[in-house]
Amino acid sequence: MESASTKCAAGTLRRASRSVARLFDNRLAQAGLTNTQFSILRALERHERPVPLSHLAQELVFERTSLYRALEPLRREQLITIGAGSTGRAKAAALTRRGRERIATALPFWQEAQDAFLQQFGRSAWRTLVPSLDEIVEAARTISDTNH
Repeated sequence: MESASTKCAAGTLRRASRSVARLFDNRLAQAGLTNTQFSILRALERHERPVPLSHLAQELVFERTSLYRALEPLRREQLITIGAGSTGRAKAAALTRRGRERIATALPFWQEAQDAFLQQFGRSAWRTLVPSLDEIVEAARTISDTNH
């Protein structure tokens, strides 16, 4: 049996992420969204103002080109707008009224997925894991930042 120190961190985290994302994607499909799209809409909702795409990419841990591809279907459905940012040079994304309505439609499906996951995994285990996952994101960012 492979020890934890030799088990690939990237592969293990990716398998876990894909498994959980699949659960949420299946539920959120009922609202016409993917888990990624829902996460983007919720991030824009939290900001309440247009968000420079570079900030949004950093917050959601996206490569910029991947973020642009993910934003395009949301823009086509008029759930977001993309325009000039406050500096005039950088583009910024903002949630539309239609985007807020879609979030409201999707929230019960998200909650259903969240509850099903927490029931199976355990609420206490999740509360313990979340800080470690946040530390993983920060550790990977730090390593990436020092290597560039």
